Amino acid sequence: MGTGLSEFEFLTHTHYCTLPSPRSTPISEPSAAADGVRAILDSVAASLQRTLVSYSESISEPTDHGYLRGYQLELAASDGGAERRLVFVEPGLPSALSSDVLTVAVNSPDNGGTELVAVWLYPSDPALPALRTVTDVASTAAVLGSLGIDGSPGSVNVVSYRPGRRAVVRVDMESQRLFLKIVEPGKAESISERHELFRSSGLPVPRLLGWSADGVVAMSGLPGIEAQYAVATIVDQTAFLDQLEFLCSLLEVVPAVNTARPSLFNRLDWYLDRLTERLAGDAGRVAEVGQAIAAKGMEGREFEFTPVTIHGDLHLGQLFVDPESPSEIAGILDIDTAGVGDPADDAGAFYAHLVALAESLEERDPATASECFRLAEAWSARWRRNRNAGFDARARAIAATHLLGHALQPRAADPTAASRRLLERAATLVSAP
Repeated sequence: MGTGLSEFEFLTHTHYCTLPSPRSTPISEPSAAADGVRAILDSVAASLQRTLVSYSESISEPTDHGYLRGYQLELAASDGGAERRLVFVEPGLPSALSSDVLTVAVNSPDNGGTELVAVWLYPSDPALPALRTVTDVASTAAVLGSLGIDGSPGSVNVVSYRPGRRAVVRVDMESQRLFLKIVEPGKAESISERHELFRSSGLPVPRLLGWSADGVVAMSGLPGIEAQYAVATIVDQTAFLDQLEFLCSLLEVVPAVNTARPSLFNRLDWYLDRLTERLAGDAGRVAEVGQAIAAKGMEGREFEFTPVTIHGDLHLGQLFVDPESPSEIAGILDIDTAGVGDPADDAGAFYAHLVALAESLEERDPATASECFRLAEAWSARWRRNRNAGFDARARAIAATHLLGHALQPRAADPTAASRRLLERAATLVSAP
């Protein structure tokens, strides 16, 4: 997998948190909300027999029930010692309750009553029970042994983490580097089967090394470097996109036995509601852009298409390239979401992630940002030549919906301005004839 948590991973509509360093900016919430957060975190500190000194937000991810938030806590012990802990506050209750989950009643602003929230400390993620086991060398060695993998780990590092969904752990050993994907226990077997199927079908995916019923999937690394780190050096963008289209054509013929993750376009209204909350002063404009996206998507869906196997979450962070010749794609990651679907979903997602990455880099690395924008436009220019007449319209609507998702959590010095820019980019995308 990757060599570390990248800037790009913050840009997907599924937001990741950095470990162990949080954002340095303290949270800014209305005083009543901040008081509620403080009360919850004081309870956490008390349960640890510590005193809460300060806290800062490290993640805020929209969910169906509100926002899952992660806070970095600075704690003081009775002996004067200091420590740092990462805690997550999740609205509602997770399906996998355990003794590690603290439930706290908080005042509900909607009905004036109280509601329960789940609070848990990293790495005791209730949905990912195996995560706690693979965050230190000794217990990871035991896990590797149970999978029949020889050797002792020299170091273990969490390189990406989506609370409640998945984590990726890099294990460095004397003779090799491998990666452990931590997922919900019920998903490990199907993910391992999918890797075997895709690899036997000629796709350059990581080699499966083993899996366990508690949610660990062990895989080899891939050759080359992540494409997001090489985008500024892809001189021959035409050759790179030719390679990408060829990879997509290989995906199409894999005999997938499941459906891909549902298109983001199907949740357009949800993204519009969340963005209206974020940009309350621009509610009219958000609604206007939403109507244009919906119209473009319906235009594309007037034409029937043949579903094929797609990646389901295609972006630069999923691709590895040859460092000596970055236009050559050497491997592809994260086929967990792969299955039968509309190829316009992969096309739209790839475009939107490029644009969001460019937006995040424009201030500090304008040259790379420019290359991202150029690659995105070259990619979208290919859509009209697709054999399906509605492909271009569907890809534009899907990409615009992704851009709304990115606008919810922009990585920028001025997040509100960045959200508005992404909203306008979505509008421009669907205004094309």
